[in-house]
Amino acid sequence: MNIYLHILVIMMVVLGIYSLVTTILNLRHFKRLGTVKDQNDGPLISIVVPARNEEENLGRLLGSLIKQSYENIEILVINDQSTDKTEEIIEEFARKDPRIRHYVTDPEKKLNNNGKVNALLQVLPHVKGEYILATDADTAHAEGCVAHAYSIMKKNNLDIISGFPTEICPSFMGTVNISAMMLTSIFIPHFLVYRFPVPSACFAIGQFIMMRSNAYKESGGYESIKGNICDDVGIVRQFVRKKKKYAFISISDYVSCYMYGSAHAAFKGIERSIAGVLPPNIVTFFPLLLVAITLLHLSLCPLIALIFLFTMGGSWQLALLFSGWLLFYLAWYIGCRATNWRKRISLACPLTLFQTTLMYLHSLYMGLAGKQFEWKGRLLSSK
Repeated sequence: MNIYLHILVIMMVVLGIYSLVTTILNLRHFKRLGTVKDQNDGPLISIVVPARNEEENLGRLLGSLIKQSYENIEILVINDQSTDKTEEIIEEFARKDPRIRHYVTDPEKKLNNNGKVNALLQVLPHVKGEYILATDADTAHAEGCVAHAYSIMKKNNLDIISGFPTEICPSFMGTVNISAMMLTSIFIPHFLVYRFPVPSACFAIGQFIMMRSNAYKESGGYESIKGNICDDVGIVRQFVRKKKKYAFISISDYVSCYMYGSAHAAFKGIERSIAGVLPPNIVTFFPLLLVAITLLHLSLCPLIALIFLFTMGGSWQLALLFSGWLLFYLAWYIGCRATNWRKRISLACPLTLFQTTLMYLHSLYMGLAGKQFEWKGRLLSSK
């Protein structure tokens, strides 16, 4: 029992200090990158939107895009075999604004097993812009979004950027599940990755990815990441492998996303992201299991401390254990609030970590069992 407690204390103190330092330095890094004078004019920027059964969201997105302060844009929307009113919504907005161009996926033309990537590969040959902004149909963009993102890329001579939108979900548990994404801002030292890019440490959110068109072509684009369940992480890592300059930025004040409407959908979606970042297989079995065990201890640490307190009495080890956990909790809260998570979600750290543990374990089971992951009604295959 003492050995277990000693290991737990060391793990919690190290994680607590690391998480708090990393979170603070990441936020300083994001602020420095985002301190730019937004330019409302410049080269043509192509905004690409794949849409599949998005009648509830698409009008909100297109309404926000046509109001951008950066006017030199073209908006390419590709209807990916929708069965709802997506087609009518695209046509309605295209009649209002000539910058909107409308495409439909060819069902006989399967360029990738990932449905979203297949749609992107069919529409991207039509872009004319010097920059490409790939965004999802369930997002909404503030008027200065494109100008701000372009200004960051130009000032820092970047080839690709991504960042966390403000995530909006009507379900409390759904939002708890989605907030698992915050672990990437707490554990990944983006301030270091920016200076010393390593593909395996790079991260992206498909809801907002902006790229230089030439860099996209030179990197091999989405065609080069066939078999990758997470297209967003896959494309940014491909850019870095090809020595393109990448940055993860703060974009939550400019983009909102209505990704999932329920806890179940959020669980399956984030589980798919976990499987894309850390593919579950025999090789990754033990690392994934270790991650799950660590997250479980982080979520249950206060309860574990209480059990030790009642069985062994107070001690300096328990004080250190709880102090380490408090440092991690503080890092989590600071990171969440800086990314516009609601206060009650920011305070729900133990619940999020417990749910994340379940997602890790279930994604591991899915991968080892050879089962396909699902995302927005699409089955995703790594083959």
